Amino acid sequence: MLETIKEFFSLEMIYQFANIGVIPLWLLIILAPSSKITQVLVNNLFIPFIMALTYGYLAFEQIYPSGAFDDFIKKDPLDVLNNFKLYLGLDELMSLMDNTLFVLIFWIHFLALSLFLGIWIAKDAIKQGINKFIVIFPLILTYFSGPVGLFLYLFLRLLIAQKFRLHD
Repeated sequence: MLETIKEFFSLEMIYQFANIGVIPLWLLIILAPSSKITQVLVNNLFIPFIMALTYGYLAFEQIYPSGAFDDFIKKDPLDVLNNFKLYLGLDELMSLMDNTLFVLIFWIHFLALSLFLGIWIAKDAIKQGINKFIVIFPLILTYFSGPVGLFLYLFLRLLIAQKFRLHD
């Protein structure tokens, strides 16, 4: 049974579920940020839990490809450090990008953080009384390139609400 589940949830399937799974949430955040449905979906722990579980599973598969705990016990601890080569330089990061599993982990990481950021922007805009139509472009930018969308939103917030505090 476990093998069947693992075969069904191939890396491609996980990629497709993650990509398609966040789109309805983004549409709700962009088009109807203060609706009851949006608030229920974005203010619960289910979606972050699923994303964290997926991320954790993929990270475990990256570090311990066999997935077996006896492999964990027998494995040389220094082998695990190879997964952290990305901090040694761009060439090392690029070598990790040849690994499909690593790229998927990276992508899930990006999707989860950009979704969190989009939710924060939408909630903050409501709190600051910023019109949802003004926030649409920063939210779309956040979906595609998180930090750029955040920067644009904070700039607009400074202009419109004339508030810029890092401790909110």
